[in-house]
Amino acid sequence: MNSFALLASWLWAGAAVAGQFPEASRLVAEAGGPVLAQSAGEPAASSRGLRKGKVHVELWASDIQFANLAVKFGGGPFYFTLLSGFEPGRDARFSFGAGLGGHLTLGHRLWLDGDVTGGAVQPVQKPLEGDGGNVLGQARLMLGFQVLPRLAVFAGPTYNLWFVWGQPDFDSITRFPASESQPKSDQRLQHWPGLQVGLHI
Repeated sequence: MNSFALLASWLWAGAAVAGQFPEASRLVAEAGGPVLAQSAGEPAASSRGLRKGKVHVELWASDIQFANLAVKFGGGPFYFTLLSGFEPGRDARFSFGAGLGGHLTLGHRLWLDGDVTGGAVQPVQKPLEGDGGNVLGQARLMLGFQVLPRLAVFAGPTYNLWFVWGQPDFDSITRFPASESQPKSDQRLQHWPGLQVGLHI
């Protein structure tokens, strides 16, 4: 299966789901009730300067991959995310995954997101082939600064677990030092703290 076709279908699925989330203002307009309109307006006033909307896109770089893209669904304290990434070079690879997280407003322009995600890393050449496989789990914290209502910069630490079995395509997927163990002769487990920096739209 073509790796770019797989990545494109993953992102297309996220965009399709994003289209199912109308703006909160439209919901209020359709409801037309004074109580609903008032209750919907209060959070908007209190969160002025923070990110708006129920669907967001993030672009970032990390120690694992140079280019990453995520779509986040949810305008309240919790969200669901679909994410993918790409690392160019001799050992070019891509990743895809999903996760759940929470959002916390810290101040007029500051917010904090934390989530747990799971996915896999595949080589660009001949993905999803061979006898082996891998799972990448991440715990992520993102401290964001809202530059505009729909634009923020963020940075934060991650903690990563990469479990590989069979014949691995890569010795490692991080630019940082990683601790490694072998539960079985054909299995490897790497874990390490990482870093990410990016844009939230």
